[in-house]
Amino acid sequence: MKSLIKKILKEETLSQTLKEQVKEFGWEDTAELVNGPKNLAKLGFSNKPMEFLNVFNGLDVVRSEQDKEYILFRVSKGNNIMLLQESSTVLYVSYSKVKSFLESGFNMDNKSIRKLINVWMSKNHSEFVPSLFTSFDIRFPTMAWIDTVV
Repeated sequence: MKSLIKKILKEETLSQTLKEQVKEFGWEDTAELVNGPKNLAKLGFSNKPMEFLNVFNGLDVVRSEQDKEYILFRVSKGNNIMLLQESSTVLYVSYSKVKSFLESGFNMDNKSIRKLINVWMSKNHSEFVPSLFTSFDIRFPTMAWIDTVV
């Protein structure tokens, strides 16, 4: 029984450590530590994509200093995960920080990713959700301009 408890605690500690690494250093660098994105999805997130998005709960949500039309969802200044264009329902989600891991670690397609992000936004940032009957127009820019908006 003791060995089972130790094993569970060890797995929980590993999972929490990997989640912290993903938030601080990104999924690609963290995946290298555990031999790839599929192992990271398994060890860090129990193969549950919503657990990956939950790493980003508690993001700093601020209005852009450069362009007041954008609301930034960021880990820190210059480390944006998403941008919401307030005049529309367009939500720009970082391809490199979010979508690429959902694709490679969890084998998700575009439609599933968009649905998951809409559900996550509804749970964590409901004040920005357009309405119960619409969803965000989610776009995944591959350029790093998301991090240049402050």
